[in-house]
Amino acid sequence: MAAPAPTLDFRSWILFEDDWIIAVDKPAGVLSQGGEGGEGHNLVDLARAYLSVPSGVGVLHRLDRNVSGVVLLAKEPRAAGTLTRAFAKGQVERVYEAVSRVRVEPSSERFEVDAWLRKDERTNEVEARDARSLEHASPAIRAEFRESRTDVRVIERLAAPIGPLARLEVRPITGRSHQIRVHLAWAGLPIVGDPKYGVLSRAVSRPLLHATAVRFRHPRTQKPVEITSVLPWDHTLLQSLS
Repeated sequence: MAAPAPTLDFRSWILFEDDWIIAVDKPAGVLSQGGEGGEGHNLVDLARAYLSVPSGVGVLHRLDRNVSGVVLLAKEPRAAGTLTRAFAKGQVERVYEAVSRVRVEPSSERFEVDAWLRKDERTNEVEARDARSLEHASPAIRAEFRESRTDVRVIERLAAPIGPLARLEVRPITGRSHQIRVHLAWAGLPIVGDPKYGVLSRAVSRPLLHATAVRFRHPRTQKPVEITSVLPWDHTLLQSLS
């Protein structure tokens, strides 16, 4: 089930802007970039329209269509190159909050999910396996999987009609497609509202996964920058999930 289409008011989504970068609070239901029928209705196209430029604006990291929160875009190539390298080196910290149905109790309040991932481009679905199981797979299969790691911290435990829930602070160490959603499902903590890997709820029409913060060094000034976004849900909703 897709999130309701939001009003396309790009200016109101801006959290930070200077001559080099823009950070926006992407609503659920908006693509990060073109494709999947989103031409003219994705962050890149909307940013270009806002800036009145035909090109030269690019998204630096993507959120799935129905995931909300902070997304960085570069206004010019040098900033894009610097931040792209910083992402590749793990120098950009991304923080998310997820609400998960607790099917398997975590071994501790903070843990790391280490499961290799493979994406099927035909179905747009991601499969997870542990490294030990891949030791017995064929070389061709092993080559399709990529090492993936996610740091998870339990913020709070909640009771709801849908069952026991956990609010989780999540930091992807690597940056694979669908990584957080798949890793949490793999750990027995499927995200509420995620129709592909999680647990459906009659109370929500989108995954309860939100990018709450991005921290990095500015590509021009080298000063530390932190950009944050407020959660689009509250405790009243979580306690009523069924």
